[in-house]
Amino acid sequence: MTGFADVERFIEDSKRAATPRELESLLSSITGEMGFDYYALIHHVDLAPMNRALTHMEDGSLVALTNYPEGWVEAYVARNIVANDPVLLASHRSNVGFKWEDVPKFIDVTSAHRSITEDTRKAGLEQGYTVPAHVPGEANGSCNFAMRTGRRLPEENLLMAQMVGSFAFQAARAMVMKARSAPPLHVRPLTTRQLECLALVARGKSDWEIAHILGIGAESVKHHVKMAREHYDVPTRIQAAFRAVFESQLTISDVVP
Repeated sequence: MTGFADVERFIEDSKRAATPRELESLLSSITGEMGFDYYALIHHVDLAPMNRALTHMEDGSLVALTNYPEGWVEAYVARNIVANDPVLLASHRSNVGFKWEDVPKFIDVTSAHRSITEDTRKAGLEQGYTVPAHVPGEANGSCNFAMRTGRRLPEENLLMAQMVGSFAFQAARAMVMKARSAPPLHVRPLTTRQLECLALVARGKSDWEIAHILGIGAESVKHHVKMAREHYDVPTRIQAAFRAVFESQLTISDVVP
């Protein structure tokens, strides 16, 4: 059974991954260690540029890494299912991971959606867990972990899947942005107080609790967290915390008690 030490190792290794193939190998390994059968790390765009050589990432076209059954990937791309996939549509309405069985909580499921779900099951994928990836001004994305039809979802590892999925997408996005010759990601460090607040945010503490722990006012906590979110240009507090870990300003031990 995998543990947070394995997640921390994945995060550090993913930062050092120089090629999409290296990241693919890391993601395949941690997916199995967490008890899942499949993964799909994708941008929610036309996936036609996808190819086995992974040049679609090397040339900066899009994020797309998966070990889903080959026949299903081919059908998924050919039918442009990405545009109406109920799981992906649900992910656009959540900032945290969710089980596929919870999709109806986020969207009105249509007959077309049910047909896609049934085709997915027939392709050998039934239960799954999706980690949304939203970056303002960019295409939405997600990291999806799935089980072969008839296999149990490893619910005891969903928190780890949330963390792995978030950092896997960030690592893949960094590769694609670099290939596009985009401006470098933020490197300016956050302040000590901003980092202290983010670490406690990641531990599930409220503004009032953080203020009590740090001996500052609740309004000061809100300000520090707001500045951290603006620094990373992300919409949520937890995303800011994950970005701080990805940039090595926080460690897993800082955010997981």
